[in-house]
Amino acid sequence: MKQHWLDHLGDPKTGDPLQIKAVFREEGGHILDGLLSNAQSDVYPIMRGVPVFVENIGELYGGWVEEFRSEIGDVPNSWADGTYEAGTRKVQDSFGYEWSRYHRVIPDYDQNYVHQTGIDDAFYTGKTILDAGCGYGRHVSYISGVSGTTVVGIDLSEAVFIAFDKLKERDNVVLAQGNLYLPPVRRAHFDFVYSWGVLHHTPGVEQGFNAILGAVTPCGQISFGAYRNWSAIGTAFQGALRTLTCRMPKDLLYTLCYASVPINALYNVLLRHIPGVRELVRVFIKPATDWRICHTDTFDWWHPYYNHYHTLDELRAMVTRAELELVSDDVPYNSVRAAIPAVSSLT
Repeated sequence: MKQHWLDHLGDPKTGDPLQIKAVFREEGGHILDGLLSNAQSDVYPIMRGVPVFVENIGELYGGWVEEFRSEIGDVPNSWADGTYEAGTRKVQDSFGYEWSRYHRVIPDYDQNYVHQTGIDDAFYTGKTILDAGCGYGRHVSYISGVSGTTVVGIDLSEAVFIAFDKLKERDNVVLAQGNLYLPPVRRAHFDFVYSWGVLHHTPGVEQGFNAILGAVTPCGQISFGAYRNWSAIGTAFQGALRTLTCRMPKDLLYTLCYASVPINALYNVLLRHIPGVRELVRVFIKPATDWRICHTDTFDWWHPYYNHYHTLDELRAMVTRAELELVSDDVPYNSVRAAIPAVSSLT
């Protein structure tokens, strides 16, 4: 991390400013290992260039703690004792595993993805932006290439270290490992916040949406989506089958998901044109034009513990309950974009 990252990062509980407490190792202009702290003297590690704010530091990074124990001094009890409930821990594990095996950046594909809800490159220009659930950084990579942007990416999984390796040369990119429910960023700070393909893997889509909403500045915008609840029968069947698949060993399920590849090829040529069959295929796989995306998206469907489905009307209703103005929605991506009102002069 670099010093200027602290202009955007904040304490996960409050969003208050952080400061560098100690530097253990630097390279290429980045602090690779060190410590951050807040005004209450809570301490957070910097590991391999990434500030880390997850609750299960001891579980994930015990080796790092031992390596720098003499520099750390008294290791906070929260590092050793902190954990997540089983579902969130499994999601963290699933995506850390998946993105360590697949982390391509595909400019044409990513361009389509980041233009959902009516966005174009001009929309991003000059904005400070939060990617809530950045994974290995494919959307950060594209958007940070737009002139005048600053893009902050946070992710619960260890995929954020892959993002750092890909993007560390870009001065307008900031990364951190943390939980979307307690985002380690400044509050009311970002012109635009988006979370695509992420919130349906949290304990609750609306709860996650409300958690990241606090990061948006007045008059800013937010865009988010969720898996489409297109069939009550299909969703119920998937839910029943997922009681088995999300408990499978990751290696086994990842291998089994390669069966989606020939089905995806047949779907793209023929099956997507046949009503009924088209919907049946989509119960089992997540079709895509690129077979590797189909494979990983199908793994996404079957392994993470949380997998919520919503209609577009339900996403619009979440915007209404948050008292935001709906700007646009996107049927193919099942996502919505909303504007945050200006702060009232009476508040």
